[in-house]
Amino acid sequence: MARVKDVINLFKEIAPEENVVIDDYDNVGLLVGKASSEVSKVLCCLDATEEVVAEATKIGAQMIISHHPMIFAPIKSVTEETVVGRKIITAIENGISIYAAHTNLDFSENGINDFVAELIGLTNVEVMDAYISKYAGLGRVGNLSAPIEVASLKRNVENLFADKYVRLIGEPYETVERVAVINGAGGGDTAYIDMAVRANADCLITADVKHHVAVYAKENGLTLIEPQHYTMEYCYIS
Repeated sequence: MARVKDVINLFKEIAPEENVVIDDYDNVGLLVGKASSEVSKVLCCLDATEEVVAEATKIGAQMIISHHPMIFAPIKSVTEETVVGRKIITAIENGISIYAAHTNLDFSENGINDFVAELIGLTNVEVMDAYISKYAGLGRVGNLSAPIEVASLKRNVENLFADKYVRLIGEPYETVERVAVINGAGGGDTAYIDMAVRANADCLITADVKHHVAVYAKENGLTLIEPQHYTMEYCYIS
């Protein structure tokens, strides 16, 4: 029977753990459990919530692979008094290991950024910040098959991500053709706006856009389409 370490090694071929953000922001890898534990059933999810851990217990999964790390900030205790503590205790009591593949899955070749770019229909796709390699890094940018009105592109995004709450920041009847993508929280820093502008993008599709970032994008002539963080990444997990 396969062991947790075998599943991890297989996943590292898809999303090498060194392909994370440049700083110490992330927390990828085996977060709970033993690498030597046997595993025959794996549950994949976006977030290892209490409901997910309960589901893994119910279906007899010995391993959870989560996109977002369940343990992100340092913790000082593991007790039933905290949500994270309860999840860790439940997982250990039921022999469940928890592995997280976050920005390494985002940035790797054929990871979430590439998947989203393909889903939107971009061609001649390039990595916006290719600090890992020519094919891996932060963000993607490419061309649509033909210019399209922003309002129409927004509707396409709503349908592709099954998201009724997509926000548009810009003029709905302007046309765009070169589109940048940063799946997840690419709307939290003006540096990402600068990156998209340098890539000659007309539009950036990303989530979690802060107010000052939206203002900065508008003043720099960059249209923003903002789906929800969840829907923009769940399309890959599902």
